[in-house]
Amino acid sequence: MVGNTCGLVAVLEGAAVAVTVAALSATAFLDHRGTRAAAERDLAQRTVLVAEHVRAVLRSDLLLLGRVADRFAGRPLPVPGTADADRDALRAMLGEAGGIDALRVYDARGDAVLSTAEDDPEPITLAAPACAAAAAARDRVCLEAPGRGMSGAYVVVRRLEDASGAFHGLAAATVAATRFAAVHHRIARGEGASLAVWTREGNAIARAAPPEPDAAPGWPDALWEQARVAGETGAFEFASPTGAAAWLYAVRRVEPEGLVVAAGRPLDALFAPWRSRTRLLWGFAGGGVALSLVLSALVLRSARREADALRDARRAVRESEERFAVAVAATTDGIWDWDLRTNKVRRTARMKALYGLADHEMGENPREFWERLHPVDGPNLRAAVQAHLEGRSEQIEVECRVRHKDGSWRWLFVRGRGLFGADGAPLRLVGMMTDVTERRERELRVQAAHREAEAERERARHAANHDPLTGLPNRAYLSERLSALAEAAAPDGVRQAVMLLDLDDFKAVNDTLGHPAGDELLRIVADRLRSCLRDGDFVARLGGDEFAVLVRTVCGPACGTRALAERIVAVVGRDVVVAGRPVRVGCSLGVSVWQAADLEPEEAIRQADVALYQAKRAGKNRVVFKGCGDVAHPGGGKGPA
Repeated sequence: MVGNTCGLVAVLEGAAVAVTVAALSATAFLDHRGTRAAAERDLAQRTVLVAEHVRAVLRSDLLLLGRVADRFAGRPLPVPGTADADRDALRAMLGEAGGIDALRVYDARGDAVLSTAEDDPEPITLAAPACAAAAAARDRVCLEAPGRGMSGAYVVVRRLEDASGAFHGLAAATVAATRFAAVHHRIARGEGASLAVWTREGNAIARAAPPEPDAAPGWPDALWEQARVAGETGAFEFASPTGAAAWLYAVRRVEPEGLVVAAGRPLDALFAPWRSRTRLLWGFAGGGVALSLVLSALVLRSARREADALRDARRAVRESEERFAVAVAATTDGIWDWDLRTNKVRRTARMKALYGLADHEMGENPREFWERLHPVDGPNLRAAVQAHLEGRSEQIEVECRVRHKDGSWRWLFVRGRGLFGADGAPLRLVGMMTDVTERRERELRVQAAHREAEAERERARHAANHDPLTGLPNRAYLSERLSALAEAAAPDGVRQAVMLLDLDDFKAVNDTLGHPAGDELLRIVADRLRSCLRDGDFVARLGGDEFAVLVRTVCGPACGTRALAERIVAVVGRDVVVAGRPVRVGCSLGVSVWQAADLEPEEAIRQADVALYQAKRAGKNRVVFKGCGDVAHPGGGKGPA
């Protein structure tokens, strides 16, 4: 009998060891995969944040160069050495912008004609990819590596046009090498992480931390090949051919700017917590196996000494009680036993400790538990208990809050199962309680972090689509609305209208009262334009003193398009006090009316621009329509709609 028992114990021990090893191996494998997946998600999120920040910065650079282009639009470029007023204007723009080292203007041959820096810059190469793209595209920023005589991380260039719209030069901004440093360091959050923004040619324009002084320019060949294969987005491992530690990278392309954002962390740092957890897990498992072997040996020795008469019943009872006592002592859960016949509850000391109470501070009355429940959670738990007692659920599983002794609310996971008599009547409920407060609070923190990240992205989107001075939508936002309008299917016969508005004599306000007064006047004009809008109308500031109003549906004279235009001229032309002095400025409107089936929005904008030019030439402070009679009317006049 004893020999059979020894053999059985040996088989069970071997099976337990095998199961333990298999379970631990599977746990370590799944933990490793989860760590890798979490790291990839984290790095991908960082590339998203960096990409959105880079897009926002490049949009601000486009706005700045747009202001430079507006200054030289329609007039010859200055002669080098005789453009002090233009240089002062560019320096004022440079002072308002952040992270820009210098602004320069080049003629159609690539020779520098104006610079805010004191140096004598080299001519720019018009055949360079970025310069060629800028010369061919309007309202687009193109990146170029800095030339000789230029400092900074990169150069952005934009097309300049003469009065006929033909190319006659480039505006360039040299961007500081530290433009992205503060934001990217904050996104990197230490942890040995690396963030970089590269051009397609492999030139790094921003890094966190910055590269070493002797670092070779361009992508490392193997790393660039991995990033190219990864496509628009992706994650991959990269080991340096010099024998340095391997890294996990995530990449994301930023189009149409032609940039690549890369975020990486060393694999050793990523998997260090996993290795610690695995070693700890195997250590506990080894100790458990050793303890199991020792306990088995003790059981066998006790079995040999026990008399055959006592071995059947007494040993079973004793071992059952010992196992229960060990389980209760080892677990962090609280155990409860509710006798429904006597309405008394037995609770372990650990369960009472979940409330912060000593063993003598809670008795056997069930009411002591229900009175400490949160008012919101009490009905849910009562409903779960009732459903289980009525046989509508296999067991009770509810998370609820209870009042701790220190006055705080603690989250408990309550599990229980009922014991029923032969007639189906419930006799008792037995279960456990686990403190899950830390997990719930962690979930709340994660949710708050996600909400904050979403709010930050929304602020970035708003900043990219709105003018910072007036708060109105900007030219980019107007382009999106026009594109959406072109894609939407409008009913037959329904027309749209776009109004281009330019302030009359605005330059005189800037020249006499200064730019702050001009900015204040622009904000007042923006408010007056908002007050004139109807439901469905859209107003945007295009730059300088130029605004646009988009009217989505124009059904005929009854819709009041001309009345709206004349009201805008009248409201904008009211007297206003700026910088303590009375100012009066008028405005001229060019209006284009078109049917979606007959005319594209871009052509409608061009016609409105022509109408605005005609209004200016006809004496200003008036409205000129295109596609609706082509008639010019003064601001207060009447005419056919």
